Amino acid sequence: MKSVSAKPKYKKLLLDIGLAIETARQNAIKAINTELVKGNWEIGRQIVEFEQQGQERAEYGSDLLARLQRI
Repeated sequence: MKSVSAKPKYKKLLLDIGLAIETARQNAIKAINTELVKGNWEIGRQIVEFEQQGQERAEYGSDLLARLQRI
């Protein structure tokens, strides 16, 4: 038979495990969001470079975004 003093230790164990799982999930979400932002930034950079074609400013009004939407 387990002692009464073991019950609080068990509850603490469960809480600690739950906290570890929740912390890991939150860290994973942050890492995924960071990578998505980096990826979207890179896509935007590539589009700007394509549109500007070496110029300081782009000639907007091209159909690039419409063409990309069809992909």
